[in-house]
Amino acid sequence: MRYRTALIVLSACALLTSCSPLDPQPDHSKFFILTPLADGAAPVSTPAVATSNPSLTLGIGPIDFPDYLRRLEVVTRASPNQLDLSAEKRWGEPLDKDFTRVFSENISRLLNTQQIEKYPWPVRTHIDYQIEVNVQRFETTSDGQSQLTARWVIKDGTGADLYASETSASTQVGPGESGASAALSSDLATLSREVADRVIELHRRQVPLNTTDSLRVGDHSSRT
Repeated sequence: MRYRTALIVLSACALLTSCSPLDPQPDHSKFFILTPLADGAAPVSTPAVATSNPSLTLGIGPIDFPDYLRRLEVVTRASPNQLDLSAEKRWGEPLDKDFTRVFSENISRLLNTQQIEKYPWPVRTHIDYQIEVNVQRFETTSDGQSQLTARWVIKDGTGADLYASETSASTQVGPGESGASAALSSDLATLSREVADRVIELHRRQVPLNTTDSLRVGDHSSRT
């Protein structure tokens, strides 16, 4: 009798696909991306900074990223020595590539130039300024804060160092599933503004002012 009952149960399960452990399981993954200034809160305009060259060519990179962040899983720092990888939350592309893409878009917007070259570029490409970034931290924490720490260097067209600094930024993670990516985007915007601010200052010193041309930048303040 038990054998017959078991056979009936197995037959019923064979008809109901949900009974099979080999059936495809639902994918609950959710994908996120960083957003550039153009897609989020636009920078507040300030009076144009006069310069004789409104079409700067910027070289972006190399941008160095920690290996533990070079992944699709969203990383949360649970403690100074512990990282949690989300089982469902994913980046739409590897985070280092997303970071580079959005940073380049921000710099293009803040410096009002479409002349952006991403590392590595052809040897004969003319570069006015090169921006190198070494990212130390770029994740959220278990207490609901985003954290960005990045060291950056601005070089001239020959590769000589002009200025070096470090940016630290933190934002309260907002409600909703996209709160973490929005907070990290805000931190990246802070870094972008600080770098753009310094490029403007360097360019002011090198190029005589000309009131007929302008290089527009967003309103920003340095935290360095």
